[in-house]
Amino acid sequence: MRLSVFVTSYNQKHLLPVAIDSILAQTRPADEIVIVDDASSDGSQDLIRSYEAAHPGIVRPVLHERNTGVAQARIDALNKVTGDSVTYVDGDDRFLPEKLELEERALVANPRAGIAFSNNRYQTYDLAQTVSTWIENEPVPQGDVFFETFTRSFPKRSLFRMEMVRTAEWRRIGFHDPNLNIYEDFDMRIRLTKQLKAVYVDAMTAEIRSHQMGLSKSAGERHIACLRYVYDKNLHLTDDLDPPKRKAARRALAGWISRVGARATLDALQQGRPMTAVKCGLGTGRMLLGRLL
Repeated sequence: MRLSVFVTSYNQKHLLPVAIDSILAQTRPADEIVIVDDASSDGSQDLIRSYEAAHPGIVRPVLHERNTGVAQARIDALNKVTGDSVTYVDGDDRFLPEKLELEERALVANPRAGIAFSNNRYQTYDLAQTVSTWIENEPVPQGDVFFETFTRSFPKRSLFRMEMVRTAEWRRIGFHDPNLNIYEDFDMRIRLTKQLKAVYVDAMTAEIRSHQMGLSKSAGERHIACLRYVYDKNLHLTDDLDPPKRKAARRALAGWISRVGARATLDALQQGRPMTAVKCGLGTGRMLLGRLL
């Protein structure tokens, strides 16, 4: 079985070698590594070419001439991969050595599953210390996890990351939504889990840098607009749930979005941006009024 890994990056030349080297150091080597650079201006593309020269036939660059955004970068990567299964790492994060071996083994052992995921932890920017761990002795949903994904009912309200997916199934379902520049991964996981079962690997396999430069640090009003879009787009996927569960799913996600909106409103007020606070509050309020019933 061929196994692909893709990396997406933008202006992360100083971090990118850690991500790429973590793939090259796997106990189960990747059959190909597709690296999409989204028109960086910091010399990242020259760095990626040097990896291609050092690992011919393994490292396959996709070098954008203009910036397209993270969703399109992921789409371009998935269109390029040729493996039977595929997983990914962002340019500022890294795999631990057994990630590919353990998740591939889980998919082989569970042929009805289309997704394999495992534990991860947040690290300080230099990766020297652990800030927090995703799974800490909590039960982890497996199998049909659509409801838990839609409602973000995983531990710490955080979803699985860097999942391994059967490539043919991902192509059948469709890739990321280019209309989203944040929460494109949340939208994608909702659609994946609606059709694919998942298996959890009880092992720590990836590390994520904690810093203030990621897309998750975007302005509050941007978060609310994208979350409202994700909610409206995927609401119909709950139609086939039994009525109590359907109502619970819709209320749970709307409630989580309202909490995101409340934090954004408070942050804007503390930063002395009252008009932004009003926009955040109104945007969340309109959604709740129209969707909770």
